[in-house]
Amino acid sequence: MDLPLEITNIAIERGTILHSNIFADIDHGKYFVIIGVDKDYVAGFFFINSNINKAIWNKKEQFEMQYPMRPCDYDFLRHDSFLCATNIITRTRKELSESIQEKRTSVVGKMQEQHINEVLELVRNSKLFSKIEKTRFFY
Repeated sequence: MDLPLEITNIAIERGTILHSNIFADIDHGKYFVIIGVDKDYVAGFFFINSNINKAIWNKKEQFEMQYPMRPCDYDFLRHDSFLCATNIITRTRKELSESIQEKRTSVVGKMQEQHINEVLELVRNSKLFSKIEKTRFFY
């Protein structure tokens, strides 16, 4: 049974963890977290990676935006991982809902409230995002 877009939209909120293959420049499915929301868009789309990319080890602002995630907190993880909160990707709610209906995207969990708050604090204090972006998506 296909879910109506309205019901699918309910699952699209801050802290939702999804797995998807909708990213054109990535050749495999990725876990990601929605951190930013507004009326029409979801943002953040911060990817969960197995390791911190070596290219940012010497980039202080980007390195500080690697938030640790542990399998003891998230049962879909197989090993310690990192939420990479270094750049904002946005999608319309409709586009994301349609990808869920098409089974290209699936909801795998919800980030713990404490972790959401810690990531939001990181993002709000980061120099990587403009005041407009922060106000629009992260408050």
